[in-house]
Amino acid sequence: MSKIFSVVELETNTGISDSSLMGGIPDSDDVESSELYLELLEDCGSSDYIDVKISSYSYGDGESEPAGEEDLEWIKSQPDFIDSDAVTPLQDSGFTILRPEQGQKFM
Repeated sequence: MSKIFSVVELETNTGISDSSLMGGIPDSDDVESSELYLELLEDCGSSDYIDVKISSYSYGDGESEPAGEEDLEWIKSQPDFIDSDAVTPLQDSGFTILRPEQGQKFM
């Protein structure tokens, strides 16, 4: 079984950033409901927007499925794993989450 996971990086317009691993290839709804996002909001509630960068990878052979919590914990414990030959980069993507309740700004 092949496992798919993503490195999700968040950065606010105020310069606060954080990152974590998520199973599969998350979309904006997945990110906005994640613990990573919710914790970042607690730290930077006054941000107008949050930039999201997602780098997705796979490892293993066979049919693909999202990596589970146990898989993600193992990957976190292996700092060089993502850069190893065992991991295949799939895609990079990004988007911005606007926070209109903070006063939307047009750029």
